[in-house]
Amino acid sequence: MELEIQADEKRSRLDRITLSGFKSIGTDRLAQTIPLSDINIIIGANGSGKSNIISFFKLLNHLMTGALQLYVAKNGSSEELLYFGSKKTPLCSASLFFSNITDKDTYNFSLVKSVQDTLLFSEESVLWNGKTLSSHAGHKESYLADNSELQPPELAVRKILSSCRFFQFHDTSANAFLRNTVSLDNDRYLMSDAGNLAAYLYVLKSKSEYTNYYERIVNHIRFVMPQFHDFFLEPQVQNPRFIRLRWTTKGNPDYIFGPEQLSDGTIRFMALATLFLQPPTLLPNVIVIDEPELGLHPQAVDLLARMMHDAAPYCQIIAATQSARLLDSFSPDNVIVAQYDSVTCTSSYRRLSENELADWLETYSLSQIWERNIIGGQP
Repeated sequence: MELEIQADEKRSRLDRITLSGFKSIGTDRLAQTIPLSDINIIIGANGSGKSNIISFFKLLNHLMTGALQLYVAKNGSSEELLYFGSKKTPLCSASLFFSNITDKDTYNFSLVKSVQDTLLFSEESVLWNGKTLSSHAGHKESYLADNSELQPPELAVRKILSSCRFFQFHDTSANAFLRNTVSLDNDRYLMSDAGNLAAYLYVLKSKSEYTNYYERIVNHIRFVMPQFHDFFLEPQVQNPRFIRLRWTTKGNPDYIFGPEQLSDGTIRFMALATLFLQPPTLLPNVIVIDEPELGLHPQAVDLLARMMHDAAPYCQIIAATQSARLLDSFSPDNVIVAQYDSVTCTSSYRRLSENELADWLETYSLSQIWERNIIGGQP
């Protein structure tokens, strides 16, 4: 199903991030600046630092909901987040640079260890078109998260940052939220673990302006699971404010199956299809996702790549992967190689260039070049 929608040229894009002192991403002297495009596929060996970039965006999600202290607690302590601990690295710093056709925005912050073994802001500021709007220090949570006195450009930055969302659909166990009932009211956007998938699909199916997108999601799932007919998305009879992810098969639509009768790979693909094929107006500004290929059939990985390409005109995608098959669905210009330097004990990040690899690509695929360690990213 082809849906004719123009990409929103006015949306703000994340041009680059500069980061230091966070986990393996060293001190100011070794700060990493990573240029970003619409599609950013991060590859690298285990321990190279690709997951640390993903973790940074998880931190950002917590900042924008006033939950920095919760993030620190979840990750052990401030010592676990600062590069080799606070004795070596007293603070971590980040700058995110956004732009659209009229404006340039920069969000800067630095975090330092407190005596309570948590992190505090030693600096937080917003720049709009090169002008510093405000600067704050000494607070426990982001001043952007809950502040009724923000200037319009600050509100715009908060909106942009709040729409940089991390997703991971790895937990498909029997107790995962994805397989259990969810409140119908939990339908504003797809949650990071797809725990509200049934409620979100219910909205897409129920609203006429979203019906075509719902059908596109269903058609993609049928390709991966040929016996799948449709979702059965009805509130529970005994508890009408809740809904569960149920479905039917071709040839027998009267028999309704539950989520416990879906394989791990299938239910993950359902979440991925909903994420990348949802209406463009509902997409996050930036999708950050860790190893989306986990548990998928090889043909489903190919379809995943096509869905990511479909979403890229409307939102930026940052994905960490170990999959050679997924990598081959993208061009070198889409790829960032994470490498751990055993001399400096830091992670570095390098964007590939198709021109630089032109001769190699005449003979080898991108994954073969990666496997031969020509571009790095191997142990």
